[in-house]
Amino acid sequence: MVRIVGAFQRAAEGLFDRLPSGASITRRRNAFQNRAEGSTLWRQASGKGYDDLLCAVEITDLLRFFQQRHLLAHCEGMVDRDYINRSGDQVYSVGQRLVIREDAVSHAADVASRLVNELRKLV
Repeated sequence: MVRIVGAFQRAAEGLFDRLPSGASITRRRNAFQNRAEGSTLWRQASGKGYDDLLCAVEITDLLRFFQQRHLLAHCEGMVDRDYINRSGDQVYSVGQRLVIREDAVSHAADVASRLVNELRKLV
């Protein structure tokens, strides 16, 4: 999950910088790992955000993937209240260890790839 989200971040950055106004828009480091912030930046630069490019289920899943990556990278996979509040994932309780199955990783890769392909069309 960490690598998928990281690869998405790098692809989104590279594509964003190719937009006519992309390079002139100030953004924080790793902004594209935040679903709302990344979507807003793309909407500002291209007129389309993530919700214009993916279905509602994929948008919800994308948020969960980004939040899971955060837990894995910064909290050793331990679920905290912020994760539950931000992701809406009610499967876990605070203090549990995040478990990501192979099919979830494949789905994350599919959604990230689909979004990158849609972003390419905007460049």
